[in-house]
Amino acid sequence: MQEQSMHIATYPDVGTLSQEAARYIVRIAKESIATHGRFTIALSGGTTPKKLYGLLAEEPYRSQIDWALVEIFWSDERNVPPSSQDSNYYLAKEVLLDKVPLAEKQIHRMPGEDPDRDAASQAYEADLRRTFGSAGIPAFDLIQLGMGPEGHTASLFPHQPSLHEQQRLIMPVDVPKPPPPRLTFTPPLLNAAIHVLFLVTGAEKAEAVQAVLEGPHQPDEYPAQIVRPTQGEVTWMFDTAAAANLRNKQV
Repeated sequence: MQEQSMHIATYPDVGTLSQEAARYIVRIAKESIATHGRFTIALSGGTTPKKLYGLLAEEPYRSQIDWALVEIFWSDERNVPPSSQDSNYYLAKEVLLDKVPLAEKQIHRMPGEDPDRDAASQAYEADLRRTFGSAGIPAFDLIQLGMGPEGHTASLFPHQPSLHEQQRLIMPVDVPKPPPPRLTFTPPLLNAAIHVLFLVTGAEKAEAVQAVLEGPHQPDEYPAQIVRPTQGEVTWMFDTAAAANLRNKQV
């Protein structure tokens, strides 16, 4: 990753980080709508973004986004029904989607519960292509990601074939974390993004954070290193616990 395409910021707590992330998303949404008439975003799961999603549904942020021009996708999903508390969609629906003026057609839920996960992957890729009107690799305005303590991101885990996928945009995976069966964005789709925002909190991630950002390039060991957009920028936002081992906490 070229240094000029990467930004690192550290905040004292999850609340402050979430406020800064909300401001960042509002800015990218406004820029995207001004540039090409809409804002395409892929959300993640996990507990870290929950506060952020709640903030976006409230003032002062809610009215700063023209929600009629937003298309929402997910970077990965568990093989569970959308009503399950394990569902990434369910989390976003509860704290954000039900509270902002979005039409159903703007919410592109990843069909994680489909038992035929190959077919579900193909259907989601088709939905992506329809929405973006692209025969090539769709370029999201923003993909919001997290990172696990072993360096995984989306549902790309260490030493899995998904790390080397170059043809499919969405694929089924089985990961070493419950629930194992999932769907995920692949490296080519992640790396076509214009902006990527990583939100990482917690002391249990400090070792992986240091390895991903300041260690040697070992994406099979630390999949988050795969995210190197060819034409985009990556922004990392940490709390002080996650950034504890970094030599350079702000770039």
